[in-house]
Amino acid sequence: MARRTQRTNPPEDVTDHRFLQFPQTLNDATRARYVTNLSLLLTKEIDIAPSFDWELATRTGLAALIHGFLQYTHSDASGVDFFVCQGWARLFWIQEPVYREFLLEFYATFSYDHRKALDDRTTFAFILGGVSRECSMIELATRVGIYTADETRSVHFLAFLADCLTERPDDYNENTFWAEITGAVYTPSTARGGMIRSTTYRMLQRLISISLTHHKNSGRVPSIDLYFLTRECEGWCGMGV
Repeated sequence: MARRTQRTNPPEDVTDHRFLQFPQTLNDATRARYVTNLSLLLTKEIDIAPSFDWELATRTGLAALIHGFLQYTHSDASGVDFFVCQGWARLFWIQEPVYREFLLEFYATFSYDHRKALDDRTTFAFILGGVSRECSMIELATRVGIYTADETRSVHFLAFLADCLTERPDDYNENTFWAEITGAVYTPSTARGGMIRSTTYRMLQRLISISLTHHKNSGRVPSIDLYFLTRECEGWCGMGV
């Protein structure tokens, strides 16, 4: 997701921050795991993604074009529309300050049980702001602003999520789509966003690169970016967020 703030100076040493000391009430094994995770995270570079200039995109009319690709209408087996997903549009519009201390605390303590139901309130467990927390996948998505509470209460919401794609379709062919939008053969090591002929598609590719997959070189189009761009240009085709 796009961010509003970006640090240009080397990050300060935050290891003494109280949120990164972890509660003494934790059992020894759990606390040791968190400390180990934090030690590993501190060896990694945590970048703050550059912001996407939505004001410029709005003035030039590109925002309206992009938004059309980010909205997905879900239909039942008979073709009747029953849920409009705005999640991807909301995800890409998020622009908030990022605090390194919170990121480190969250990632060091985060756990996820993929076997649990989407509305199981023990699916995610983590510590944030020094407080141990649990929530469901739906609750987490709601709290970060991807879905609204009213949407999650819809009788169709769980059916919509259940039908969303979680793996690449068997008929997906990255070479075919790349040829359609560039006229060239797709080679991951040399594929660049500037090769995409459509201005709208180039903007979508940049959104994906700086906000979703977060590559340092946003000009590159690796395989995962191309897959998301393909689904985006086809109306996301059931990809829930």
